[in-house]
Amino acid sequence: MNNIVTEQWIQVQHLEQALHVTKMRTLKAQRLASFTRCTFLRITNTLLDDLRALHSYVSRERTSVSSLVSRAMDQFKRYSSMAKKYHHQLQGFIKSLMKRNEFTASLANDELIFFLASAVIIFPAISVWVLLSS
Repeated sequence: MNNIVTEQWIQVQHLEQALHVTKMRTLKAQRLASFTRCTFLRITNTLLDDLRALHSYVSRERTSVSSLVSRAMDQFKRYSSMAKKYHHQLQGFIKSLMKRNEFTASLANDELIFFLASAVIIFPAISVWVLLSS
């Protein structure tokens, strides 16, 4: 009887370990899937595709505009890759800050945190654009 209990206990431990591995893989897959569902990232990818199309059109013309578009596209690539890299980290940071404050703890839902992180990332680019266009 003691051997049967020991054997069943070992099987339960193996099942718990398999369940944990499955949960971790599921979370990783969900993170990867939500990465493309992210509205901010979809917009930046669309803008990057549009800039590539514009760059290919302008580079055929060989005007002085092509160098400007090329530099703008390089800057946008760097900015969007940096935004992709740090967006999720910034969301975690904002969430922890909001949870610490008693007034903002009740407002700390995923949508608001996503919006605030996107605003923090986009604000410098919009500020530069407004400054240069005025």
